[in-house]
Parts: sequence; structure tokens; C-alpha cells
Amino acid sequence: MAAYKERVTQDLDRWIAAGHVNANKRDAILASIPDARRLDAATALALVGGILFGIAVIAFVAANWDGFSRTTRFATILLAFLGFAAGGAWAAHKARPILCNILLTIAALVFAAGIGLTGQIYDIAGDPKAASYMAGVAALALALAGRSTGAASVGLIFIALGDFTDRQWFSGLDSDAPWMLVAAPVGAFLALRWGSAALAHVSALAILYCFGWFAARFDTTEAAVFLFLSIILGGMAAGARWLHGQGRSFAGIFYGWFAWGAIALFAIAGYLPWFGAESGNGGIAHRLVWLAASSGLIALGRLDRHMLVTTIGGLSLICAIYALLTDLGLDLMAAAGVFLVCALAALVAGLALRRKPT
Repeated sequence: MAAYKERVTQDLDRWIAAGHVNANKRDAILASIPDARRLDAATALALVGGILFGIAVIAFVAANWDGFSRTTRFATILLAFLGFAAGGAWAAHKARPILCNILLTIAALVFAAGIGLTGQIYDIAGDPKAASYMAGVAALALALAGRSTGAASVGLIFIALGDFTDRQWFSGLDSDAPWMLVAAPVGAFLALRWGSAALAHVSALAILYCFGWFAARFDTTEAAVFLFLSIILGGMAAGARWLHGQGRSFAGIFYGWFAWGAIALFAIAGYLPWFGAESGNGGIAHRLVWLAASSGLIALGRLDRHMLVTTIGGLSLICAIYALLTDLGLDLMAAAGVFLVCALAALVAGLALRRKPT
């Protein structure tokens, strides 16, 4: 939202100078655009302190576990969860969103710990995967009830733990689908709806994990799957970029992560067979397209003033150049010539864009 307001301010100044907008309306127009809420240091420390407090409560109960009776153990867990959940409801009623977020996040952590501790109390041999899923769903329910971004992040983390329980990374994919396929879009929607940077990062990584699941589920001996997923993720990055341009808070986080995922999948595709298992990989043609795409990301990041996209493009460009030189097997003089040609091409393209009429 802040970047959007800055762009509107610049546009207004230009329109006022051109006589398209009355200067008396400038302040009223800018006042109608809300300022983005920024997480100050005190609030960030309060969130971290709340999470650490919840972990401390869990650790204290676990440390004195043997000294409690079964009834006391269960009552301690239940009262702790109900106390933090009720505190979150009270904070929501009193319009204290930060306190509500902290208390519901702690409640989600206490509930997750309570599942395992309750199983120990009554010697219940439960399924670790089901326990993680239950904790994740409960955390998401708390998040929806109190608009808690912290509880939503906890929910996504526990659902991810459930997906990886009894698996080795992406093994066992033919038997069941990960719950993250549903949880990740929900988390992304809530991150955009509530304007949460932390939840946006967690949700974006969860969506990238889903793309990795799709890539591993299908035949990974050919480049077609990775190219297809790269195109889809690039389209999603373009959609996030559009939302970012419309002033949607923290859509730029998805823009950056999706751009990284798209260029990474495209880079991997270049080292896989393109036309059957016996065919070669993308070779030099792929590296050149990779170079162009990386340069485009740098230019796009600079145009949008998006530091993450610019950084991703720069790192990708370095990797693409290294890959090209490795494929060509060039000596230092030949490598210098390649770098010179690339530099001249970039300069010509930059000058052409600057001279393009607006």
C-alpha cells in the first residue's frame, strides 16, 4: 500500500503540473488512500516474546510431567489452552488485534503440544501424521476465528510436518496427496486479506512446495513437466505483480517468491531431456533464453522497485552465465568476449528502452 500511495503522489504532482487535476484536491485524494501498517520493533518483540512464552509454558509442564497426576496433567493442558483462547477472544472483543494475535498463536502451540502430551497421559498410540494434521487444522480454525496471522502460520507449519511425517521428502506420492494443496491457497488468501508479511512468506513457500510435489509426482526424466510448471508459476508471478501494482498489501512477497520459483524450474528444465529419455538437454539455446529471462527479471525488478525480484534476477544471471561458459568450455579470453557481447547487448537494449516514446 505504501508503494501504491507513493506512485499516486508522483502521478498527482505530474497531473497537477499538467493542469489535469486541481491542486486543491491533492490532499483529499491522498487522504483517501490508507497508510500501510508497519510492524514496529516493539510489536515484533511482543510477538516473539509471546511465542517464546508459549514455548516456555509447554517446556515447564513437560519438565514437571512426572510430578503431576493424570488428572492434573490433563487439566493443566486443557486450562492452558482454554485460558489463552479465551484471552484471545477477549482481546478481539476489546479491539486489540496484536494481543489477540499473540494469545491465539500461543493457544495454537499449546493445543499442538497438548495432543502429544494427552497421548502420553493415557498411553494412546496415535498416528503422528494425524496428530500434526489435527494441530494444523485447529490452528487454522483459531486463526479464522480471531484473524490471527500467527496461528495461521503455525497451522501451515504443522500441516507441512504432517505431509512429511513417515515420508522421505516427496516419497509415497502415489498413495495420498499432501494437505498443503488445500492449506497453502487458504494461507495465501488470508495473507492478502489480512495484510500479513510473515503469513505471506510462509504461504508462498508452501505454494512452492506444492509445485515441487507436482513436479515429483509426474515423470521427471523429461523437461516438459518443469517447463509447464515454470510457465504456470510465471503466470502466478505476473498476477501477484498486478495485485502489487493495485496496492494490495504484501502481494509483492508472492511476486518475488513466484518469480524465483519460475526461474528455478526453468533452470532445472534445461538439464533434463527435452524430447525423450535418449535426447539431449536444452543446451546453449536454453542458457541463452535463461540469460534473457534473468536480464528481464532485473529490468522488471528495477521498474517495479522490487528489491527481491531484482536480486533474484541478478543471481539467476550469474548462474546462467556460469552454465553457458561451462557448456562452451571456454578459456578466459573467450569468456571475456562472451561477457563483452552480453554487456553490449544489455547497453543497446537499455538505450532503446530509454528512447522509446511514452
